[in-house]
Amino acid sequence: MSVKPTNAKPGETTAKARPLVVRAAPAKPALADRRGKILQTATQRFAEHGFEATTVRQIADDVSILSGSLYHHFASKEAMLHDIVRETVEKMRDNVVRISQAPVDAEHRLTALILLELGEMTRNQQVHAILSNERKFFRNREEFAYVVKAKREAYHAWCATLQDGIDSKLFKSSVDFYLTISTIIRMLSAAADWYKNEETYMSRPFGPYTLDGVIDFHLEFVLSAVRLPERTAAPIPRQACEELALFIG
Repeated sequence: MSVKPTNAKPGETTAKARPLVVRAAPAKPALADRRGKILQTATQRFAEHGFEATTVRQIADDVSILSGSLYHHFASKEAMLHDIVRETVEKMRDNVVRISQAPVDAEHRLTALILLELGEMTRNQQVHAILSNERKFFRNREEFAYVVKAKREAYHAWCATLQDGIDSKLFKSSVDFYLTISTIIRMLSAAADWYKNEETYMSRPFGPYTLDGVIDFHLEFVLSAVRLPERTAAPIPRQACEELALFIG
């Protein structure tokens, strides 16, 4: 016996109810994921080809979106650059200042600074390449004054460390701060670049270079250059400085 709806007329049959099927629309990439992909692509292009030589269209093509769609995520190419460099340069400055003020002798602080710089330049190589390669651009653009300020404050922290080493009879009094610091930073930047990107330089007759070996070489090279002659052969306090050199951020 069938039961009809109360509003059905005599002689009418009712259609069998069909379940409502809701088809979900294909999931779209989360905005945060798309934004992150754009930044990753922009970082690679800026590092390899330069900021000014890179176009918005090239970045958009790399992530398979229209140039106009990219502007839904970033107002301009400069906005992308801000997002790429601001956190890195400011946190690096904070860590350099922290190490320079640590309650250990100047040689331990200098060792920790080298460990910090080479470690971070290797881990975050592309962003540090941009910060190095675009120095003139940052100096000439007022909206990037925070980059210049952070680098200047880090430089003064390095200077303070070298001065303390001179005062405490650990380093030569003839150390030229600007030439020494700029040489160290550029040398570490170049080392991080070839270590990460130049496979042809990574082999040698008795095995490939390791990051530990690269770090030890640069520690010995720098300390030999700044130590007093009678201290040249003193042990390098790398192990004692590892914890101090950890990147906090």
